[in-house]
Amino acid sequence: MKLSTVCLAAVAFALVPALDVSALTLTYGSEKTQVGVINQTTHPNQEEPHPWGPRSFRVSNGEFWVADSVGGRVMHLADDGKLLHEIVVGTASALIEDIALKTGAAGTVEGVFAIRSDTQEVLLLGLDGKLLATFGSQGDEPGKLLQAAFVEVGPTGHVFVADIGREAIVVFDAAGKLVRELHWEWSGMALDPAGNLARLKWDEDAKLGHLILETPEGNAVKDIPLQLPEHTNPKLWWVGEKGESLVTYVPAEGFQGEFPWAICDVYGKPSSTGRVKPPLVMNRFLAMDRDATWYLAAGNFDEAPKGEFKIEKMLFK
Repeated sequence: MKLSTVCLAAVAFALVPALDVSALTLTYGSEKTQVGVINQTTHPNQEEPHPWGPRSFRVSNGEFWVADSVGGRVMHLADDGKLLHEIVVGTASALIEDIALKTGAAGTVEGVFAIRSDTQEVLLLGLDGKLLATFGSQGDEPGKLLQAAFVEVGPTGHVFVADIGREAIVVFDAAGKLVRELHWEWSGMALDPAGNLARLKWDEDAKLGHLILETPEGNAVKDIPLQLPEHTNPKLWWVGEKGESLVTYVPAEGFQGEFPWAICDVYGKPSSTGRVKPPLVMNRFLAMDRDATWYLAAGNFDEAPKGEFKIEKMLFK
């Protein structure tokens, strides 16, 4: 899919560390407070086209939840790196693709949703590691998954799974029953504060990308044309209460190590833009805390075990 149109006088900004930057810093390895990685140095006899490391992270109330994908677990960490919970998802072959947090009415995290790549299941696990529910399974039929990449959970308990293999977003209710499926263009997804599903849709005739918002059941909420410069591979990260959005993409000249980003207003016009350089093999490298603070993952999985994996506080300005 390609989103292409003309950006209307957007002022360029930069995504930079905050002056009072606080970062979670982890080293690579197999210890309790380290994150696993697979590359030609750590596993010289394993043929992989690219390195593997943490695939996703989330932030809630200043605490971090990291998918230690190679280790088959989710790590709940304080900002000083102290391990608060270790939630085992499976063996190393589970390769966790994405995680989402189940929160209570007060915003306290009560459980974690995790995508297992080996079984194509989304597991809901308690903080004690107990399996609470399973959504989906491997297959090409409605309600099943082939290459699940992203998971979100809404305030009504609906679970949304974006599947690269089936080019679909699969919507389950809180009990795991299939609600519906809809076409997905590999372009990320997000939930607005009311729990409406947001995705990107390309209009080939108009050569224009749209931000589409719908209720979990499929009722139309908003359709906002995005006034972005010519590009490919867009990814939606966030949608605000009025339809504001954050999108990253590959520029028309091709990928050169960084992704441009744009924050678009309620009319789809970019209000600020910049560039960001994340670990290239992460599914979810940006995450927003409940207080609207943004964080970016940083690390070089090719060089590991040298170096560090960091989650840094960021400012859009």
